[in-house]
Amino acid sequence: MKVLTGNLAQLSLVDILKLLSSGRQTGRLDLTAGPNSGEIYLQDGIIVHAVSGVQVGEDVIYTLMGWMEGDFNFVAGAAPSEQSVTIPTEQLLLEGVRRAEEWGDIKSMIPSTGVIFRLSPSGSAGAVSLQPEEWQVLAQVNGARDVAEIADELGQDEFTVARWLYGLTTAGLLEVMEKPTSPPRATINGGFFGRLDSEFTEVMGPLAPLIVDEEIEALGETRESFPREKVAALVERVSAEIGDEQKRLRFQQIMLEMLKGL
Repeated sequence: MKVLTGNLAQLSLVDILKLLSSGRQTGRLDLTAGPNSGEIYLQDGIIVHAVSGVQVGEDVIYTLMGWMEGDFNFVAGAAPSEQSVTIPTEQLLLEGVRRAEEWGDIKSMIPSTGVIFRLSPSGSAGAVSLQPEEWQVLAQVNGARDVAEIADELGQDEFTVARWLYGLTTAGLLEVMEKPTSPPRATINGGFFGRLDSEFTEVMGPLAPLIVDEEIEALGETRESFPREKVAALVERVSAEIGDEQKRLRFQQIMLEMLKGL
């Protein structure tokens, strides 16, 4: 076949693999996005091996499908050093199609990995219950990090992080913003810690303020000048100390309402 090269922003990985599979091609598909790279090997149109860094196998395919941007180039005839993919190619492509359909909605809000979010001043109109991974994403949102940077911080693929950000935004907790020239350093007032200590003491007892102080210190900050951008991270760390799931969810819900009002 003719040389196949381009950018994932114009042609998705799923479509590329469909072309190579239907053409029964043999060779290596190279993908690069900044410092990250990946390789997918096909034998007579069947995906037989995938590698990215130290990761190999089917998970690499799904990780690479999560890249929103990046260059690709197909090297015909290149042979793999091993066979790490056992899932049928048709199954891999079906999962890719499912992700592509979901990505269609997400891309209307997040057209590139350079999009930046911040906590929404208005907040959600109703009660919101967040999963642990959503709290982790929320903790990374500081009005300066973009999608790619958050994905890198969390060690997740960009598609997964974009999906979480999309959900948090549609829930009214986040909003898209323009990239600032420098990260904001707004601090919170002492009233926040008074309420945090009070609510946490209700759950954990008199040692609660000491636990909060330890987590503040672990984040390299002080109560007197605690940055607004690290509040979600602090709440995540503090709530992780609560063993009872129902109490933890209730505490997180109260803290989420407080975050909206900061």
